[in-house]
This record gives sequence, C-alpha cells and structure tokens, in this order.
Amino acid sequence: MDQQDSKKNKAMNNNVPILLENRLPSTEVRSPVAEWDEEVHLRDYLEVMIRRKWLILSVLGLVFLSTLIFTLAATRIYMATGSIEVSKESAKVTKFEEMVSAEAQAREFYETQVHLLKSDVMAKRIIDKLNLENHPVIMGPSKEGEKTSFWASLKKAIKNLAVSEEDRQDPRATIGEEVLKQKRLMEFMKENFSVTPTRNAMLISISFTSEDRKLSQDVINTYLNEFINWKMDQRVTAAETAKGFLMQQIERAKISLEKAEEALNRFAQEQGIVSLDSKLNSIFRQLEELNTALALAESEFIQKEATYQQAVKDGPSSLAQVLSNEGITHLKNEYAKLYAKYEEMSTTFHDAYPPVNALKSNMASISEQIKTEENKIFQSIASDYKTALKKLEALKERVELQKKLAMELNERATQYKIMEREVETNKQIYNSLLERSKEIESMVGVSASNIHIVDRADLPVLPFKPKVTLNLLLAIVVGLMGGIGCAFMVEYFTDTITNPDEISDRFQIPILGVVPLAKTLVEGSVKSTLTANPRAPISEALRTIKVSIQLSGTENRAKSFLVSSTSPGEGKTTIAVNLALSFAGSGEQVLLVDTDLRKPRIHTVFSNGSSAPKHGLSSLLVGIAKTGIIRKSEYENLHYVPAGPIPPNPVELLASRRFAEFMKVVKKHYDRVILDGPPHQGFADVLVLCQNVGGIVLVSSIGSTTRQALRHFKKGILNVNGWILGCVINKVNLEKRYGYSSYYQYYQAYHYDYGDGKRKKRKILPW
Repeated sequence: MDQQDSKKNKAMNNNVPILLENRLPSTEVRSPVAEWDEEVHLRDYLEVMIRRKWLILSVLGLVFLSTLIFTLAATRIYMATGSIEVSKESAKVTKFEEMVSAEAQAREFYETQVHLLKSDVMAKRIIDKLNLENHPVIMGPSKEGEKTSFWASLKKAIKNLAVSEEDRQDPRATIGEEVLKQKRLMEFMKENFSVTPTRNAMLISISFTSEDRKLSQDVINTYLNEFINWKMDQRVTAAETAKGFLMQQIERAKISLEKAEEALNRFAQEQGIVSLDSKLNSIFRQLEELNTALALAESEFIQKEATYQQAVKDGPSSLAQVLSNEGITHLKNEYAKLYAKYEEMSTTFHDAYPPVNALKSNMASISEQIKTEENKIFQSIASDYKTALKKLEALKERVELQKKLAMELNERATQYKIMEREVETNKQIYNSLLERSKEIESMVGVSASNIHIVDRADLPVLPFKPKVTLNLLLAIVVGLMGGIGCAFMVEYFTDTITNPDEISDRFQIPILGVVPLAKTLVEGSVKSTLTANPRAPISEALRTIKVSIQLSGTENRAKSFLVSSTSPGEGKTTIAVNLALSFAGSGEQVLLVDTDLRKPRIHTVFSNGSSAPKHGLSSLLVGIAKTGIIRKSEYENLHYVPAGPIPPNPVELLASRRFAEFMKVVKKHYDRVILDGPPHQGFADVLVLCQNVGGIVLVSSIGSTTRQALRHFKKGILNVNGWILGCVINKVNLEKRYGYSSYYQYYQAYHYDYGDGKRKKRKILPW
C-alpha cells in the first residue's frame, strides 16, 4: 500500500505545472429560481409556536403577573342592585285619544321611565336626600389637607394652560366652588349609576357602584323610593292642573248649552213644532199609514189585474174559480153522462129518433147553464179588477197630498234639527267634562299604581370590581395572543431557515440527508463516528447521505465534489471527514483534500490535534513542495491532503492552473475525491473550487443558515455554471420533533444505544 501511495504521489507531482494563469469564473446568468408557492398548513403554525414557546410563555407570564399585581392593588368597588316594575296606565284628561297601537304606547312609556331614571332631576333628588355633598367617599379628594392624585394634578395643569391669563384675571371667568362641587357630584352619580332594561319584560334594573358598600345600598334604595315619590308628585300636579283647566271648560260648556236650549225652544214655539218624532207627529204618522195602505192596494191590484187578463185572454173556462166551482163541476159531469149515452144511442138510431132528440135537448140545456155560470164568474173578476184600480188611484192621490204636507213640515224642521243638534253636542261636552272632573278629583292623592318596587338593594358582601378570576382569565387569553403574536412577528423578521422542506421547496435544492445533533463531539471523535458507532443514528444518516450523493447525478459529477456551507460553524468538515470514511468503508479509494486555506481543520482530525504540517496543498500550489503532500490515514482506502501553511492569497492559488492539473491527476488515481472547502459567505474560494469538481454538497444547519445567504450561495454557484448535488441538513435535534416530521421518524424507529453497556438483545430467528 505504501508503494502504491508513493507512485500516486510521484505521478501527481510530475503532472502538475509550477504556475498557470488564473481561471476567471463564467459570467453566464442562468434563469432565476422560480417563486416559492408555499401552502401553509396548520402544523406550520404549530411548529412556530413550539419553537418560540419560551417567548410565548415569557409574554404570558409578564401579562399574567402584571394583571395579578394590578388586580390585587386595585380599589375594591361594591355594587348594589334593585329592580322596579313599570306598566302602562293611560292618563286620560279628555276622551280624544290618538289611534296608536297599545304595544307601541307601552314600549314608549317603558323607554321614558328608563330615561327618567337617568335624568339629572333624579340625581339631584338623591344628592339632596342623602346629603352626598359631605360624604367622604365622594368629596374626599377635595377636602382641605388631603393630597390629590397625580392624574388629577396633571388634568388641572392642562386645564389651566387652556385658560388665558386675561380670563384668569377676569372675575366673570371664575366659577364658584359650589358650582364645581355640584358638577363633581353629578359626574360621580352618572359614572357610577346605571339603568338596565330587562329584555321582553316590563322590569328595569338599577345599580350603583362605589367604594363604600353601605353607600351603594343607600343610593339604590333611595332611588327606588324617590322615583315613586317623584311620579306621585307629577301625578298630583298634573291632576290639579287638569282639574283647574276642566273647571274653566265646564263653565264655558254650561253657558253654551243654556243658550242653545233657549234658542231651540223659542224657534219651536214660533213655528208650531211640537215634535219631529214620527210617533208623536200626525203628519208623519198619517203618511206612514198611507204608504202602508198604498203598498197593500198595489199588491191587490196586481193580483186582480193578472186574473182579469188571464180570463180575457184564455176565456173563463181556464180560470181557477171556474175549475174549483162545484155547480159547474156537477153540470159538466151530467153533461158527460148524457153525451156518453148519446154516443151509444147514435150508433143505432138517428137524431130524429125521439129518445135521441131528447138527449140532445138536455145536453144543450146543460151546456147553456155552464156558460151562464162561467159568465157570472168572469163578471165578478172584472168587477173586482175595476174596484181595485179605483182604490189604488184614490190612495195615490191621498199619498201625494200627504207628502206635500210632510215636505212643508221638513222645511220648517231643518233649522229646528240644526239647533237641536247643537244643543245635544253642548250637552255631551258638558257631561264629558263634568264626568272627567269628578274622576280627577277622586284620583288626587292616590298612589301611582303603575310602578312597583320588585327588589330592594341588599348590602353587598363581595366586591364587584376587580374581578380577579375574570381578569386573570383575560390576562391568560391576552398573554397567549400577545405571545403568539410576538412569536409570529419574530418568526417573520427572522431570516434563518427553520424547516428543512423550505430548502427543497423554496430554493429547489434536493435534500441529501439529515444528520442528528451529537451531544458531545470533539476533534478526535469526528473521524471515529462511523467506526466506533456504526449503527448510531448519525452513522446511519451519513450512509444515507453517501447513497444520495451516489444517486444524485452522473458518475462523473459524484466522483469529485466539494463540501461547503454558507457560513462558518455549520459542520462542513465533520460531514466531509465522515463522508470520506463512509466511501472508504465501501471499498472505494478516497482522497480527502483540505481546500480551506483560511481556516484548515483536516490535519487536526487525522493528526490528533497536532500543529499544522509544514507541507500541504498550499505548498504544492506555490511550488515549494512537489511530493509528499498526500498522506495515508489510519483507515484503509482513505488518503488526505492537508491545507499546509496558510497563504496570503488563497483565491489566486485555488484559481491557478496548477490546482486544476492537480485535480485532474487525483481524479484519475482515486475513485472519490472530496474537497473540504471554506464557507461561501464573504469568500470567492467556493466559486473557484466548483470549477474543478463535479458538484457541490451544501451543509446547512437549521436555525443558523439564513435565507439570504442560501439565496446568494445558489445564485453564485449557478452564475459560474456550478452544479449543486444537494444539501445535507446538519445538527438536527431529534428531541424537538417540530419541523422534521419527515426525517426524524426513521432514526427514532431504528435507534440503538451504544457505549453504555445496555445494548438490547435481539431475538435470534430460527432460520
């Protein structure tokens, strides 16, 4: 193996020129990265809240403690409540009422009582009744010798600034102390007194809050009593006013009624009118009787006329009187018998035969009798018809005459009716006013029955404010909302990548694998991760990354690649060393080259922390050393090239033709060439190195790599026609599952404990 390494080193040194011209990066600009169309899921918000849980808890604790301190330090406020029932009762002064819905009137009355309870008049009655002007709770801060609060002093100073010097000197601008005291009292009452109408009920609840529980009870009970007394006073005053007004109206109505009655009587005497009632007036009574008789005569005449016309048209034989006459019926029967006998004998004998001739004579005699009887009935019907006609004409003449008399009476009665109607109207007004006056007189002094006290105020035991439980619950809600808001605000302004999916979805960089976070990792343990713990989660992750690199592109691209990061401290050297060990463990000849000529670390990994070697890659590139820079490690199939002395111009050396020729030679002699490069941020080394390798493996650390750095990294690599094989996510904390749901499950399911002597025994299968 030593001879083979020596040959490779010699061949490489013979093919590398001393110095070549620098290679300039390509200026070709590739198409920009497509916009990231992210679909936000609920778990994304949950991840942010879990990741920022300490910020949320801090805000919650601050708000909760502040609220608790404020609540415990606040002044105790006690509230007393009472309720009254109000019902609509119409206060009728006259009977001329508007046609308004009863329900609307009741609602208006209810709203009126609510506003009356809030009125200044009621507040003044309570102040006077309880002598609140001298109460220490209300007027305490204004007493002499007591200190006013800071806010009161500030408010007074601002008010003084608003008043000019001339106004302060003007005595008219000075408001009396008594007025200010009354104003403070009214403001205190309005701020602490509240009226609450009860929905769908005619109940009104009133409440009062103050620092003194006894004061709250006294104010409510006084409010209840004074409101009823006030309504009673209003009723008595209204009754007295209405009574005085009604007495004046009654006197006027009485005089008008007397005048109207005198005028009516005088007119009736002059015109000779006794009465206009049909039952008492002979003209109207006779006219009514004649109309009745005329109606009966017309009905009788119509009947007689119809019978007569039928007799004239059809003959008397068809009349009902003829058909119902017994004599005529008897004669017709006799005639029928004789005729039947005649027909029988006429078949045998001639008409000249005496018996037959006698029958004919009898038949003629009976027929003549029948005609005589029918003619008598016809003459009777004609006579009745003529009599009815004469009677009808006579009644019509009499009715017309009586109508003329009635019309003459109506002409005289028109003025009489007008005067009589005026008398009746005045009489109704007078009676109505007199009746209402008696009602008002009977109601004076009676208690108002439409307002009742339902609940009187009890002495409050527990304070109404502050509400400790409610305040603390609100503090928790507000604290949580504020904490969550702060968490999302910090997350919005934070530029670091917190989700591995963002690298692949937003920046279109494939994820090669995820490396779990190691609790302790020193320089000596970097190279022994795979060998000491081959089945540890980190070892399994490195093998997965190795396979991902092998499958990430063509064989030429994966044969040589650069391991870099966007910023220092993301673990690129650890990944590079362990990837080299992983490839070497699979039987490949691997060369690990330390191209970080600014802060090299490869030599510390394989030389157990000794000082930097005298010769390395930098020595070769400047021409100082031509052989002996490739060194064999303690692991089989793994060689490495240390960085050597740190040069002043790393970019020029890496861009030289000598480095390019060096890479061509080592690619021919090794199956896998891995470069441990510097970070991309602030340096052009990565842009130069990517020209000599098949691709780049980016090492990113969640919570450290920023979006801006990753964006600049990809843009810079694409601008020089570099190829990104993928990204390795390093230092993933598997205990914090948020953000790594698609990566941590594998390692959790296949985790084995090493180094503690507690490896789990696996069951040996029979086959």
